[in-house]
Amino acid sequence: MGPGAPKVLLPVAGRPILDYVIAATRAAGASRLLVVVGAGRQDVEARFAGATREFVVQPEQRGTADAVLCCRDRLAPDEECVVVCGDVPLMSGRTIRRMVNERRTDAADVAVLTAVLDDPRGYGRILRGQGGLIEAIVEERDASAEIRRVREVNSGFYAFEWGRFRPALERVRPSPVSGELYLTDAVREVQTEGGRVLAVVMDDPLEMSGVNTPEQLAAIETRLTRRATG
Repeated sequence: MGPGAPKVLLPVAGRPILDYVIAATRAAGASRLLVVVGAGRQDVEARFAGATREFVVQPEQRGTADAVLCCRDRLAPDEECVVVCGDVPLMSGRTIRRMVNERRTDAADVAVLTAVLDDPRGYGRILRGQGGLIEAIVEERDASAEIRRVREVNSGFYAFEWGRFRPALERVRPSPVSGELYLTDAVREVQTEGGRVLAVVMDDPLEMSGVNTPEQLAAIETRLTRRATG
């Protein structure tokens, strides 16, 4: 998106991107909100300061698993957690709530929000095993030609109980390619230890649309404007 303000502060239909994500988590019923911040954190904290949210600093940008581990001192073992992305302003509270409810109903260790796309390029693919549970999440760069034909993809949203997921997070090792620690590797740790990893397919794949280019920002602004006037 180029230099300037952190991406989550970019305005879309008159509000910062992160404002929509926070509203969705509140609508889903979240009682606490931990916002993991890194580069440009002073701007984010200044814009969203308030008693209803807490900020957690990720000192180095070491990947998604590291970002969640930075919250370790704020979370109790029995707390139910949902990981959401900060740049998906179309996500609804209803969809987040459904992921949480289906994890509870299934008694799964982890629920992963997924989508089935006509064009899955750029996303990690969902591989299912026995009983339809997730067997693996394969990043596109690591996927064979056969796996790349899979249309079900990872949205980057997860639900779990902290005490059951933290040990898997702590076993994650840095990627040999990027040196980062990935949440998908923690999910794999859960699966290889015999845990249940549930896929929850969202009804509207557009909800997982992220903002990585000016063109995507413009398209999402159009959708949000239509939603507000619709």
